[in-house]
Amino acid sequence: MSSVDTQLHAALARALDGVPHHELRRRVDALSHRYRTEQVDDTAAGMRDHLDALAYAVTRMPATFRALYAALSAADRHIDASFTTHLDLGGGTGAAAWAASAIWPTITTEIIERQPAAISLGKQLAEGNRWRWTTADLRHWTKPRDPSASAESVDLITIGYVLNELTDSLRRTLIQTAARFATTIVLVEPGTPHGHRRTLEARDQLIDDGFTIAAPCPHQGECPTDWCHFAARLPRTELHRVLKDGTRNYEEERFSYVVATRDPVRPAPARVIRRPGRPKGRVVLELCTSAGAAQQLIVPKSDDAYRAARGISWGDAWSQSS
Repeated sequence: MSSVDTQLHAALARALDGVPHHELRRRVDALSHRYRTEQVDDTAAGMRDHLDALAYAVTRMPATFRALYAALSAADRHIDASFTTHLDLGGGTGAAAWAASAIWPTITTEIIERQPAAISLGKQLAEGNRWRWTTADLRHWTKPRDPSASAESVDLITIGYVLNELTDSLRRTLIQTAARFATTIVLVEPGTPHGHRRTLEARDQLIDDGFTIAAPCPHQGECPTDWCHFAARLPRTELHRVLKDGTRNYEEERFSYVVATRDPVRPAPARVIRRPGRPKGRVVLELCTSAGAAQQLIVPKSDDAYRAARGISWGDAWSQSS
């Protein structure tokens, strides 16, 4: 467990102190159903109160944090720029802010969120972090907080697990608005076929707006796969296991993402898009290449690249020269 995971779990434990677990479990079940069915915000209740926010935070915030951390780490590796200002749209209880500050400790973050219960809990969890919270509904959000801000006044915008809660037209409007004044945009969606489709639609829109794709794609062309997603492993606390009927001390969060920027990029030569296969004496890699094609690469033990292939993980960049 990383130091940031430990800090987040400790903050959640403090917030949960004294909360009846049977009532929390009921709220968790309702939240899990909503997440699995990917209900849009207009057809499902949001965080009505503090207990709803707690149910979300204990079951979803650690996984959301891990997925966003992975996507933001890709931005850090593949974009030739520094990030000092960050705007998180639909930030819930602050997972993206936790992820961004773990990578760039001095970054200044503003979180846009419409649910008062989420904002209240997010502030409680954040404690001494000086993140700014703004109450606003993304369904009607059309401009920066500061009307006098220039067109590209924010280094980084994150939109994590938000597009799945909006209608098609609202998604397009949100991406269009964000593109007007952000230099880099990081989008994360659930790692389902529907989440992949929404991510591709946003990717196409950002390319049309003049952005360059920095990750995960090593190219700017059409996606060569039917379903591209990745996985982040995260530790589970005992309460997390109880509330989710889990037996393992970890879980894997499946997610789709895209990093788009107007800054110079350092693209990966290729990206590992499936869990590597490791039959005896060789490693099998499924790659998305800079040529915009899906390719299977078999690295035998006799190959100089075998050692690097043995250490590669799903989602990592891959170079033929490794």
